[in-house]
Amino acid sequence: MSQADDRSLSIAAFRYHLLATALEAEGEGVSAELQEVAAASHRDPDGREVRVSLATLWRWLALHRAGGFQALQPRPRPDKGALRAFPRAVLDRAVALRKDGPCRSTRTLLKDMVLEDLIQPGAISRATLDRHLDRLNMSRKRQGTLAKKVHRLIRTDAPMELVITDFHHGPYVLDGGQVKRAKFSGFIDHHSRAILEGRYFLTEDFAALRFGLRRLLCLHGLCVKLYLDNGAAYRSLRLETGCAAMGIHLVHSKPYVAESRGAIERFNRTLAEQFEYEVGLRATTPTLEELNAWFLAWLGESYHRDVHSETGQSPAERLTGTPAAGRPAPPLETIEEYLRIQVVRTVHRSWSTVEVAGIRYLVSPELRGRKVKVLYDPSDLAYVLIATPKGGVLQKATPQVPGERPPTPEPAQVGQAKGPGSTYLDLLLAEHERHRRIEMAALRMQPLGETDLDLPGLVAHLEVCRGVALTNLERSAAAAFRRRLKPLDPDEARQTLDGARRRLGPGLHLSEYLQVLEAHVVRVRAASPPSTSLKGTKS
Repeated sequence: MSQADDRSLSIAAFRYHLLATALEAEGEGVSAELQEVAAASHRDPDGREVRVSLATLWRWLALHRAGGFQALQPRPRPDKGALRAFPRAVLDRAVALRKDGPCRSTRTLLKDMVLEDLIQPGAISRATLDRHLDRLNMSRKRQGTLAKKVHRLIRTDAPMELVITDFHHGPYVLDGGQVKRAKFSGFIDHHSRAILEGRYFLTEDFAALRFGLRRLLCLHGLCVKLYLDNGAAYRSLRLETGCAAMGIHLVHSKPYVAESRGAIERFNRTLAEQFEYEVGLRATTPTLEELNAWFLAWLGESYHRDVHSETGQSPAERLTGTPAAGRPAPPLETIEEYLRIQVVRTVHRSWSTVEVAGIRYLVSPELRGRKVKVLYDPSDLAYVLIATPKGGVLQKATPQVPGERPPTPEPAQVGQAKGPGSTYLDLLLAEHERHRRIEMAALRMQPLGETDLDLPGLVAHLEVCRGVALTNLERSAAAAFRRRLKPLDPDEARQTLDGARRRLGPGLHLSEYLQVLEAHVVRVRAASPPSTSLKGTKS
């Protein structure tokens, strides 16, 4: 049964419902029932409140008595489809004009016929002419000339050729006794559909984006293109200049066009349906750390192992099956330099300070009244770096303390602008480990002041050695190793694993690298005094 037939039957049922009481009445009761129906309002099949006149009810009653229920259906107009608004010659001319120019709009057809004195301005509406042209298969929609937005599938031939990132609002987590909404930040490789880096944060800002981008670059190197939307976190000047300096082509999608980010949008849907749905079924609200631990397990054991419907391979297989199109990442201290936020400030002439994020930082008196570049990290405002407009780093500035006099700069620091960025890189390298711990604490990934190598840090080093993300079983093995041998010195663990990767080669079984690290730890502790050799080896 067609849609038109369904509507006709619904109208007949509505009319029959109004006549039902009158059909059962006799004599004068019929008129009384119809009058009662006419005095009340009723809801028609379209949901509108309507009133039906007494004359219309008597007409419907007569139709039912003559032809039954079928007679209550509305009868089609005998002149349906015929021209009533304008002469046939006008329609013929419109058809001829459309044939001459299939891409002409209907408004243009009307203007042409006004110029030809066939019609008066405003005599025919565009919708009316469109309806008759469509009936004759001469509308632009029928002709296939109506402008449409065409979405094309993006083709990539290798991993790291195109990486897409986006934020996604996830489940609620507990934070200091309060319930807050977690935000997921993910980086997906378009070729393999693998999540190169992803985790939940409490904020949707540049600090969270910077954290994920640093891990992406350290683990997988430089991508060719980084595709992201137009959110505030993605419109950082430092992000744009940093990517340009590293040779990453940064591309922003068009506003309100989610199709251009289809790969990450589809993953976010899978994340919500498969992972976050299960999180929501739990009786207790997780912490952010628990949520991220569950996510990494689901990512390694489920998503990366399942065959993707579009590629025909699992993301893990496709990621490792083709050589990557990207390049090795620059040193970590260089990444730190590129991704710091940079602003220009004028040093106060009286106080010898610059202000960033509402904090006044004390700088050298020689810089009073001069414009300087201030490089800072929003997740670590304990200090900023003061640089000349040409990029030479002058000093590390700390917040002003009331009563403190401006420091006198060391001559060696001021005169080192000749080596472009060398002082800056040395300073960043020396500060990196302390800064990393502060940033992790700010993002609620690790307690502040932790000197032991945490599990995410150990996993990150092992993933560099393996060349792929660790599976859930491998993460469990790494966690058991850390519990058995903790505390692990971060610098020694990194140097030992880097040496093992260079000596043995990348891509070996996880146990090969853990054996090298364990042998080093045992050797170092065996050489230590007996009172400290076993300190902290058990959790």
